[in-house]
Amino acid sequence: HGGFAQALRRSNLMTENQQIVLTDAQATTAAIRNAMRQMSVDVGPNDIFLFFYSGHGSQRPNSRDPREIDGIDESIFLYDDALMDDEMGQLFDAIQGRLAVLSLDSCFSGGFSKDVITRPGRVGFFSSEEDVESAVASQFQAGGYLSYFLRQGSSGEADNSPHDNVLTVGELEHYLFGQFGRYATDVAMEGAFQHLVVDRGAVRSDQVMWVFR
Repeated sequence: HGGFAQALRRSNLMTENQQIVLTDAQATTAAIRNAMRQMSVDVGPNDIFLFFYSGHGSQRPNSRDPREIDGIDESIFLYDDALMDDEMGQLFDAIQGRLAVLSLDSCFSGGFSKDVITRPGRVGFFSSEEDVESAVASQFQAGGYLSYFLRQGSSGEADNSPHDNVLTVGELEHYLFGQFGRYATDVAMEGAFQHLVVDRGAVRSDQVMWVFR
C-alpha cells in the first residue's frame, strides 16, 4: 500500500530503495513472486521484513492442506489471480531476516496464520478471523481498519509503553487491539463481528521492531 510505504519513509524507518511498492495493476502474482525472490536476497539476518497487503480476500473449499481443519484455504486477490495461503507460506520460507511480519487487511485474512507463522521470528497481523469478512474503514477514509491503525502506530503512536523511541512487537500489538476496541468494536459483516487477529508465534512481545531517530 503506497500510503503505508510513504509513512515508513517519513518516519525514517525505511528508505525507498528498501521497499518494493506494488499497487493496482502492478500487483500481479508474478510481480509478488519476483519481489519476494528479490527480498530473499536483500533481507539480511539483522533486518526486519514486512509484507503488507490491503485489498480483497477470499476462500476456496476442498483444501488438501491437513492444517485446514475446516477444509477451506484462504487467499488474497491480486490483479490477475489469487495468491493462496499455502504459497504465501512458501514465499516466507525464503526470507531470513531477524523478524518477518505479514500484515493483511482483507476478508478471511486470519486463515493465513497457520500457513505462515510456522517458524521462529514470524509475526502476523490480520484484520479479521478466517471465517469473517473485513470492513472498509470509511470513518478514516481508509481501505480498512488495520491499514489505518498500522500506519498510525508504526509512525510513532504505538510507542507508548514506555515512550522511548523504540517500537516493540508488544507495543504495536497493544496499540492495534486498543484501536480496534475503540473504533471497530461493533463492526459486523454478514452477521459476524470483525476482530483483529495477532499471531506472534515464538516472537516475544519485547522484540524490537524499529528505533525512531
